Amino acid sequence: MDGLNKALRYFDGLTVLGRMVPAMGVCAVHGEFGAELLPGREPICLKCSHERERERRMQERREMLLQGCGIPGRYRQAKFRDLQPVCEAQAAVIEAFKGWVAWVGRDRNAGNVVITGGPGTGKTHMASAATLNLIGHRGLGVRYVTADQMRTEICETWGRPGRSEHAELSRFAAYPVLIIDEVEILDPNGHGLRYLNRVVDSRSAEGLPTVYISNQTKDGLRDMIGYRAVSRMYENALILQCSWGDYRDRRLAG
Repeated sequence: MDGLNKALRYFDGLTVLGRMVPAMGVCAVHGEFGAELLPGREPICLKCSHERERERRMQERREMLLQGCGIPGRYRQAKFRDLQPVCEAQAAVIEAFKGWVAWVGRDRNAGNVVITGGPGTGKTHMASAATLNLIGHRGLGVRYVTADQMRTEICETWGRPGRSEHAELSRFAAYPVLIIDEVEILDPNGHGLRYLNRVVDSRSAEGLPTVYISNQTKDGLRDMIGYRAVSRMYENALILQCSWGDYRDRRLAG
């Protein structure tokens, strides 16, 4: 009997130890909180725990978005402040574009941006810096692509099971922010111009912000890709003209 009583007391003790008991804790961030925990355990602030988990998931999302954002390798660390000062017009363009980036991070109805200018004026660098900023600070899905790359990705679906031209067009139409570089470099007799027009139309209909980058003027773009597409590109758009010289020429001259 003594052995049985000892065994019962032992199991009763385990039951008591296994019960959750109320406790109070103090968090340096969230203040006093209540919790239920096993005896001998320290109370943990659930709000802090949830915030850490949310930040972990957000970081994983940012890393995934960065892997698929499409910006060229040489611009994977691009920042606005890295652009060499050239003139007042350049400073005004950069500040205006930075303002749009901050706006689209808060409001998806920020409208389009059209960036035009000659080669080497920093257009791709600015677009890459905007992409990294919107992903890193806002967690937005941003895709950078040239018009010809977009054509290639869509055409690669031909004859491939489980993929379709329609699905690829829908993908480009649905990015929260899409940046299309080298808008004018498309064969007027090929599929690329049709794809570009469909993506422009779809994003315009949904009011999704798009950045269009070109070496051409507005009139030049009309001649190359058509009046309708250009009209939608420039609708409710921030127009940025990079009128200064080629950065590469400046470096060579220096």
